[in-house]
Amino acid sequence: MDKPLIAYPCEWSYKIIGADRALIADAIAGFLEPFDSRFRESRQSRTGKFTSFEVTVRVETEAERNAVFDGLRSIPSVKLVL
Repeated sequence: MDKPLIAYPCEWSYKIIGADRALIADAIAGFLEPFDSRFRESRQSRTGKFTSFEVTVRVETEAERNAVFDGLRSIPSVKLVL
């Protein structure tokens, strides 16, 4: 399967699912501070245990896109980054 062609710079979107809504929102905001980005809370699980966020970041290269993914994934309360 061929790798898709992505023209950089571009805006790249991530979906983040995590626990502890307040902690994760603060951590995402802190991590994204140096980037041209925006994020918003998307949904909360019925029980309130998990919250999802939509994040859009302007990335200049594939390496930067992957670094943002890895950085978001390393936030302790993040369970999943798509």
